[in-house]
Amino acid sequence: MARSSIRKNPNMDLDKLLDKFEDYLQRKSLKLTSQRRKILEKILEMDKTHFTADDLVDEFRDERPRVSKATVYRTLSVLVEPGILEEHQFGDSHKVYELSEGRPHHDHLICTSCGSILEFYNEAMEALQDKVAVNHGFHPTHHSQKIYGLCATCWGKGVRS
Repeated sequence: MARSSIRKNPNMDLDKLLDKFEDYLQRKSLKLTSQRRKILEKILEMDKTHFTADDLVDEFRDERPRVSKATVYRTLSVLVEPGILEEHQFGDSHKVYELSEGRPHHDHLICTSCGSILEFYNEAMEALQDKVAVNHGFHPTHHSQKIYGLCATCWGKGVRS
């Protein structure tokens, strides 16, 4: 999966995220285990802004004690609920995650050939979406724009489908 154009916030405060996560876990009568903490720390260390559960499992491959695949999958779900991570389904069979805390709103261009994900923000597109919602008496709370096609690299290689 390719790197994205909108990078993670380099000033992301791990302690702030851990506090938010721990507050959420306490409300659910759950604990901030050492493994959950390690998973959140690893997500912040990764150079990918979009990653799969398997990408995250691979990050723990050489570490001891190991974090199990099941623990990674369960923890990702728990990180989505309070809005620390966003979960996307970009047309293939696996879920893709990205850190949402501390990052600006953006939408996605997804290459159907190589799977690269490019992030973008377009003020005119945002304004048009808001106008459409108002015209229909709709009150949006959030949205996710996904545009599928071919990236410049794949197009340059002659890929056309």
